[in-house]
Amino acid sequence: MLLSCHWTYPANQGKTALLHLFLCTISGVWGSQVVVPQKVNAVLGKNVTLECRVEVGANLTLTQSSWEHRLPSGSVTVAVYNPEFGISIPPEFLHRLYFRSPSSHDATIILEDVGFADVGVYTCKVATFPLGNTQASTTVSVLVEPKVYVSAGSVALIDGGNETVVATCIAERARPPAEVSWESNLFGQSEVQLFDEASGTISTHVRYLWQPTRHVQGHALTCVVRHPALPTDFRIPYQLNVQFAPDISVVGYDGDWYVGRENVQMTCKANANPPAHHFRWIRLDSEMPEGVEIINNTLLFLRPLHRNDSGVYRCEVANDINLRSRDVRILIQDQSQEQRSNSIAVAGAVMGAVLSLFLIAVFTIVILTARKAPAPTFTDKVIDLPPTHKPPPPYTERPPVIPLGVHASQVAWLCQARRAEHRNEPADRVPTRPAQQGTQHCTQQLSCPGWVCHQSGTDLVYINHREHYV
Repeated sequence: MLLSCHWTYPANQGKTALLHLFLCTISGVWGSQVVVPQKVNAVLGKNVTLECRVEVGANLTLTQSSWEHRLPSGSVTVAVYNPEFGISIPPEFLHRLYFRSPSSHDATIILEDVGFADVGVYTCKVATFPLGNTQASTTVSVLVEPKVYVSAGSVALIDGGNETVVATCIAERARPPAEVSWESNLFGQSEVQLFDEASGTISTHVRYLWQPTRHVQGHALTCVVRHPALPTDFRIPYQLNVQFAPDISVVGYDGDWYVGRENVQMTCKANANPPAHHFRWIRLDSEMPEGVEIINNTLLFLRPLHRNDSGVYRCEVANDINLRSRDVRILIQDQSQEQRSNSIAVAGAVMGAVLSLFLIAVFTIVILTARKAPAPTFTDKVIDLPPTHKPPPPYTERPPVIPLGVHASQVAWLCQARRAEHRNEPADRVPTRPAQQGTQHCTQQLSCPGWVCHQSGTDLVYINHREHYV
């Protein structure tokens, strides 16, 4: 606030005026003081309060307080309060201006239904005796409170569609222009537009653009408007309405349908915006079996299940956006899951028992065999080396000891030489090898054992079958 202190003194009392100003500054006891706000914002069409607090010293007497409105043509008095004569208000302000609580300490007035003509400077004047007049001024500005609302986009929000205007937040005909914004956790963007109005006000439009997706259906945006004429921020929530085709789920089939099971059914559920209005059950691999009834979105089996109830069933759902379907493959088992589990458990127990008996038998045989085995001897531990002599090669692979075509005299000489070797006779006593004789027949008998005569044409062959090689 601006605190103003003004006095009116005769020209020859300059020193007294300076003294009174000093006293007003220090304590305000010896003079009068008028306190008004420096600036007041009035809202168009509403009431405004012009504060004026009067502080009069103990040695002074309030004679009159008044308000003046400064116009381009001059100042005009709009209200007067006199402790002795009462209140005076001009006719043009009589029905919309009054003192709040007139007294020697309060000259506050209230102006109703403020218009643009009320803009300007207002001065609060206080007359005291013997100091004279004291005054202070305040400036009145007329604000225009915006009209705030949210307008939906012109195109419906459809899941997966292109970026479009979701909504527009409008602060209409404001003075000064309103500050408008969108609060959201979506990845959209805002566009601001300003429009000048004929009344000197400004309208602010803020559009929110976003690519619709079904996952935020039901979420809200918030339009926030700030303006000096508003005591607090103005907030308007806007709920998103995203349209999407049916999202289908089938409940009821638990995978344990078996022959003879009763009271089974499948229900087709759909999440859609707008809501689904069409449901249909069909069977894809065959005709719908007898004893089955369709009620709304539910497929009922009115009888115990049969083996031929196995198949592929389709649920179709439609809304104003699209038609969707969901297929379910049904398998009718011969036994229930519990019965199959019990059978498997029994089979497992039997197999386990058989395996246990087999292992026990094997273990017993191993133990008995180990007990009957003889103790190892020294000879068992001897390493069996390979034989010193190799077995004689086959007859076809033996080199002939005696060349083919030898004569009996040569065989006799060979036998005599070997007997001499066994008796260790000197080499000079070994008979010399006889020269080969002419062809003869295999009729001569040899005294050297082991030799057998064979005749091949005109040649005689002597073979020793006992001969072997080291």
